[in-house]
Amino acid sequence: MSPTKPTILIATDTPTFDIEPWAAEGYSIHLLTHATVRGIEDAADDLESNDKYGIIAFGTAATAALQFAIQPSRQLQCVAAYYPPTLPRTNFQPGVQILLHLPSDSPFSTPASPSLRIRLYSSAAGFADGSAPSTYNRISASLAFSRTLALLRDCIGSVPGPGRDLEALWDGHLLAKFSDRDAAATTSALAPGATVLHVPTLTGASGEHGLKRFYDEFFIPGTPPSLRITLVSRTVGADRIVDEVVVSFRHTCEIPWMLPGVEPTGREVEVPLVTVVAVRAGRLVREHVYWDQASVLVQVGLLERGTLPVVGAEAARKVLDERVVEGNKLIKEW
Repeated sequence: MSPTKPTILIATDTPTFDIEPWAAEGYSIHLLTHATVRGIEDAADDLESNDKYGIIAFGTAATAALQFAIQPSRQLQCVAAYYPPTLPRTNFQPGVQILLHLPSDSPFSTPASPSLRIRLYSSAAGFADGSAPSTYNRISASLAFSRTLALLRDCIGSVPGPGRDLEALWDGHLLAKFSDRDAAATTSALAPGATVLHVPTLTGASGEHGLKRFYDEFFIPGTPPSLRITLVSRTVGADRIVDEVVVSFRHTCEIPWMLPGVEPTGREVEVPLVTVVAVRAGRLVREHVYWDQASVLVQVGLLERGTLPVVGAEAARKVLDERVVEGNKLIKEW
């Protein structure tokens, strides 16, 4: 018997709403457009008596959802309220977790409650509405989505399925990319519209065709066979993974993604590298990779230390063991 999908009531103050991102995360969705307190009450009454559920609400519908959350309910577990124009003056039920997504210039104070969390955004109200270009902000919307997803998983859970284990998904992608050196397997974990960006060199690609070409023609053949990765730390969120690693290799081939256009020098390189990965519906949708390009250029002989405040392989060695390299050498007064 397959597990029952956890239920979300999505309440909006608009006539339409794209429920697909939430349904793709394994939730059963009940959409209420132009939602009111009475409409939310009726929708909640229609649920099975033992169904625990959460509410995601936007704009004036968020105010209605918060008003509803004041009332006693054994089944309501959480409310994620996006930019409500007003807030209730009384406390929420203690068993209901409340997450407010508010513009940083919101003109009202928030009620004190142990179950209330507030997240502020440097965007106007409407930042999560993809149908409103004048207010939509991709970064704020993505942050709010991640935070709401974490709330839902904590409060009402999720249905296990392919890609729900973020570490297994990411580790499989790394294995295909660096060990198997298989472009097809590497891109199989990526969503059709995914983006890969190596920030220091602006290399990578977006979309299915571009990513297949990038990995097949540039990344995999342009990764030295000697490359080794040492995981230093890993942070896993509801839909994010952040890896801190040390990469080491001998520069025996051109590396288009890290040293484009640079002929092999045969030199050893060690550099700390951080990857930030976003996951949606069990697929990788974004991969941003950061490292200190000055350190790499020093180690391959393209940048002289001289009077520049740059370091070489000692940065990687200190990340691996802070005791082995003395710090603050570039600060003359230290």
